[in-house]
Amino acid sequence: MRLRAMSLMRAGDVVRCDFGTPSRGEPGFVRPAVVVTSDDVLEFRQHAIVVVPCMTTRRGWLSEVDIAGFGVAQAHLPTTIGVDRVVDTTGTNIGPVALQQIRELVADLIGL
Repeated sequence: MRLRAMSLMRAGDVVRCDFGTPSRGEPGFVRPAVVVTSDDVLEFRQHAIVVVPCMTTRRGWLSEVDIAGFGVAQAHLPTTIGVDRVVDTTGTNIGPVALQQIRELVADLIGL
C-alpha cells in the first residue's frame, strides 16, 4: 500500500521508498530515505519530493550522515521521487541538526 497523505510528511521524516531496480550509482529497491523537501513546499501536497536514501553499509564517506536505527543517509544521492514511491512512514524524524547536516552536504555537492 502506498502512502497517500502528503500532509503527514515533514522535512526530516524517515520514510520507506520503493526506488525500483537501480541503475549503476542509483539507490534501489525498498529502503529508508530522509525527506529533505522543505515543510513550506510539503504544505502544497506536491506530487514529487526530494529524499536522501539511507543504507546500512557505512563507507566512511564525508557525505554520509548517521541516522540512528537506519544506517547512514547518503547526502551525495539526493533523489526526486514521485510520492507514489513512498511505501510507508517510519514515525521517525531525524531532527533539525541532522537535517541541516544533510542539506549543507547536498548544497556543497551541487556548488551552492
